[in-house]
Amino acid sequence: MYLKSNDLFKETCPEKIYDRIPRPIIIADQLLTPDNMGSMIRLADNIGASEMCFLGIAPTHSLSKVRKAAASSKDNIKWYYTEENDLRKIVGDKTIVAIETSDDAECIYDSELPNDIAFVVGNESRGIREEILCQCDKIVYIPVPGPTRSLNVSHAAAVALFEWQRQMIVGG
Repeated sequence: MYLKSNDLFKETCPEKIYDRIPRPIIIADQLLTPDNMGSMIRLADNIGASEMCFLGIAPTHSLSKVRKAAASSKDNIKWYYTEENDLRKIVGDKTIVAIETSDDAECIYDSELPNDIAFVVGNESRGIREEILCQCDKIVYIPVPGPTRSLNVSHAAAVALFEWQRQMIVGG
């Protein structure tokens, strides 16, 4: 029998995970597409992140599209744009984990993810800028077995965030 998600989660209380670990921060490096930005805000709200940070200049001409794509999540979570490129100023002592394909990346499923985390995702076509990537404490990739080997930025973030959540639940 179909059960509304709010009813299911009212019983299982998945938000209790944050009684014992800090909420993650999500950072997106120079995203271009309003739909992707809105999807990232929605995902940050879904996972219970403390904030969603967009590196770069706010797209004033399409901010309404970002808000529309984010739906009700736009009011549920702190999200902002910043031209700051020093990740430590944004995340403090959190472990910064990039979701990126790179020579020194490890498979996310083989990687032990920290509980106090900030995830970084990159631009839709160029990925994470080198000046941002070099500030990350760890780089993970998601194995993609199909013929199209790249994931949409919000899909990649969702896989990583829910793998992190799974590890926090199993390890906790």
